[in-house]
Amino acid sequence: MKKVLTIVMAIVMIIGCVFAFVACNDSAEPVVKVVNVDLSNEQYAFAVKKGDTALLASVNTFFAAKKNEIAAIFDKYTADDADLDSFGKDNIKTTPTGAANELVVATNLEFAPFEYTNGNKIAGIDMEIAELLAAYLGKELVIVHMDFDSVVESVQTLDTYDIGIAGLTITEERKEMVAFSDPYFGATQVLVVKEGDTTFDGLTTAEAVEAKLATLTGAAAKCGGQAGTTSQFYVNGNEDMEMTGFENLTFSPYSSAALAIQDMLNDKIAFVVVDKTTATALVNSFNK
Repeated sequence: MKKVLTIVMAIVMIIGCVFAFVACNDSAEPVVKVVNVDLSNEQYAFAVKKGDTALLASVNTFFAAKKNEIAAIFDKYTADDADLDSFGKDNIKTTPTGAANELVVATNLEFAPFEYTNGNKIAGIDMEIAELLAAYLGKELVIVHMDFDSVVESVQTLDTYDIGIAGLTITEERKEMVAFSDPYFGATQVLVVKEGDTTFDGLTTAEAVEAKLATLTGAAAKCGGQAGTTSQFYVNGNEDMEMTGFENLTFSPYSSAALAIQDMLNDKIAFVVVDKTTATALVNSFNK
């Protein structure tokens, strides 16, 4: 899926709940659930400036050399008992100085468990991989937060940024702007609905879910997700990703999937489209 510039360390408050995975559910009952049907097939990679063949080669060599360490990071964040609120570091630089020894990463810190914040701590699968990469390269890591839509363009056009690491799906359109590393994660989109929503119950294939989506009208056809990500492409259509979209659906873009889920709980939209790994983390958080 999806698609960042000065760090914004204070994450949006959502009716008394901090986005960075503080429990949001005052009751003991679950409030949201994942429709457990994979709707897409995509791959995440790091984005490097076109022409920076040295960095691109180093990143690909890094992925091969640190395969076990990267797998351990994924296991840490995706374990059933993972406490995302306990992760992160508060000593990561967030302001580039232009020094040659810095690895400046453009990202969007609103896509847990890949990149997010806990208070003033930066956390996430991608962020820990970035830290590992910086050490591998002998560089000092600098993380810069921005809108997701800005990540690829910033790497493409601004000398400040060395690399984009933000759960970036490889697409032909983005490949015209940046060079992608070897993929490091296979992702898919899923739906998140209210716990009591039976709209998609009993559906077990992407084709069945898509057929149901194509019949929705009125309030049931209103959905949302993070702006500029595969979630939006899935609903609105994207020729590059061979996604035809749904003319009957109305997609509302949000700065984060968490905000979309909150609006769903407030009856402003009917369901949320989001990366499966992120969906699982969000559902666990909202159901605490």
